[in-house]
Amino acid sequence: MAAQDDEAARVKAYEASILAAYGGRRGLAEIGLPTMVFVVIYTATSKLTPSLWAAVAVSAVMALWRLVKREKVQNAISGVLGVVVCAVFARHTGQAKDFYLPGVLLNVGEAVLFGVSALVRWPVVGVVLGPITGEMMAWREHPDRLRAFTRATWMLGAMFVFRVLIEVPLYLANQTTALGAAKVLLGYPLYLMVAFMCWQVIRKAPPPARAEA
Repeated sequence: MAAQDDEAARVKAYEASILAAYGGRRGLAEIGLPTMVFVVIYTATSKLTPSLWAAVAVSAVMALWRLVKREKVQNAISGVLGVVVCAVFARHTGQAKDFYLPGVLLNVGEAVLFGVSALVRWPVVGVVLGPITGEMMAWREHPDRLRAFTRATWMLGAMFVFRVLIEVPLYLANQTTALGAAKVLLGYPLYLMVAFMCWQVIRKAPPPARAEA
């Protein structure tokens, strides 16, 4: 019974630390909601400028709300900057599809980064989670944990490759509405599913080894 309680506590602590890294549930919304607003408004109106302003406004309001509540604004600011960059791309070219171009390029870069990191045995998942769990890079000395983090990194890398294979042809074919729909469906729904699968791999590895003081 004690072992089961320890396992449950370890799972809960992991989940809390990973969620905290994204700024909590609100942080997830701050990253994804502005893009969804752009997709909906542009699909309904086919007008670029109102869609861009709406996305920027939503992102700015969420950041302002965190400031008013005196909460951490890191994720909110990241969301604002991300939307502004996308808006600048689209505004500069005058093409709505370019609102998604930074995200497409980011997926290409992340696919390469995750793949290379797994090949050189410095998987991104371990590098990111090590400081969060307190083990720092000690997991590299434990083959089972290294193997788990490497598998999780390959899984996330495959997710980025899948996004690229879907989004790039739509972008090149000027299918803006379809690209927006793909952006939403391949965003948090896919990410949460893959993240859950990664978690199932990681949680079966031995407990984290704390770094030496």
